[in-house]
Amino acid sequence: MDTTTLTLPTPDEIRNVLKKHEITRETAAGLVHVSLRAFHNWMAPEGSPHHRAMPLSAWELLLIKLGEIEVDRYGQ
Repeated sequence: MDTTTLTLPTPDEIRNVLKKHEITRETAAGLVHVSLRAFHNWMAPEGSPHHRAMPLSAWELLLIKLGEIEVDRYGQ
């Protein structure tokens, strides 16, 4: 995954990453230091009253911790 094209994830994209790495929402919430409720809201269907967009920083942190992308320490 190319970090220069990183965009806000859809609930399906989040779900697919969790499934690929066989982790629960609770584990994922812990990895990005948020409540389980916040993580549930990120995965709620778009358009539902509970849906909230996952911040790009949380998405990037999750992908880094799961080894999907590498840390770019110098912005290059």
